Amino acid sequence: MDVTLTDDQELLRETASRLADDLATPGADAVETGAKAPWLPLVELGVPALRSPEHSGIDASGVEAALVVEEFGRTLSTAPVVGQALVVPELLTAAGATELLDRVVAGDVRLAPMLRRDCAGLGELGDDLVAFDAAGATHGLAVDRSGRERRLVAVALPDAPLDGLDLTRTLVAVDAGAAAVEIGDLGTSIAPGRWAMVMALGLTMVAADLVGIMRGALDDVVGYVAERRQFGVPVGTFQAVQHLAADALVLLEGARSCCWYAAWAIDHRDPATALLAARTAKGYTSKAGLAVVEVTVQLFGGIAITWEQMSHLRLRRTLFDRQIWGDETVQYDEVARLRLANPELV
Repeated sequence: MDVTLTDDQELLRETASRLADDLATPGADAVETGAKAPWLPLVELGVPALRSPEHSGIDASGVEAALVVEEFGRTLSTAPVVGQALVVPELLTAAGATELLDRVVAGDVRLAPMLRRDCAGLGELGDDLVAFDAAGATHGLAVDRSGRERRLVAVALPDAPLDGLDLTRTLVAVDAGAAAVEIGDLGTSIAPGRWAMVMALGLTMVAADLVGIMRGALDDVVGYVAERRQFGVPVGTFQAVQHLAADALVLLEGARSCCWYAAWAIDHRDPATALLAARTAKGYTSKAGLAVVEVTVQLFGGIAITWEQMSHLRLRRTLFDRQIWGDETVQYDEVARLRLANPELV
């Protein structure tokens, strides 16, 4: 694996960074979720098409997707990048639902992935479900499972978002009695190997969001301690502060390395190896993300516990990201299971 970004990848990251800055969440009082959360700018940037060569004109790449997600995580944007713009197109591609994918990529249809009520996995029809990243979505995609076969089904989303922990994301609850509705051809059943790749993509994108949150938190607090003065000198000159910031940077770089490898493995490794890499990345970033954000809360001092400061928004989003598809404990168990079942995996 070549970890050097290409010129095109650098250009995409810079473009996504500028858009993420434009769509940034400036504070808790200015959070715009629900129908107001931005969607058209994502379509214009081509985010829903990133994993579809037929629409984007480039080879499908998890790396490009991870770069975009990191930038939007950095600014705590409410734009539904992970759920609507990346996971949903991946599900439709896996099922061969080309006509509906065309409409999603064009921005004409708004769909959100359905998770189990504990958010630890994609939801199945007949269970209590919650639509993730559901800002502006009219329907959710769930799974109708029969044996090893998984088919996509759609359910209508009520216009009643939940009061969730993460103030920058929209969640909508759907009861177990909800029936599937017709929204178009949802393709065929998804093969187990292809399903593993969908899971790998979802896990890796949440990991990328955590990397972005860590980066945004560390950038902000380093700027703060460089200016905040105590005893006549900048707080950042204190060795204890420097050590905490340095340890946080080490965790961030380790998280990014795990995430980039997992993103690359989606398109260059077999399903089992890609899923192992994704679970490793999700486990590492879940634990490291919480540690880094907590360190930045400490370094910000008293202002970090105020409503106006961004720290609580980052902490809320981090805590929620940890639960999506399972926190580090869940991922460690799955990594152990995969390795024991497949000793040849690297």
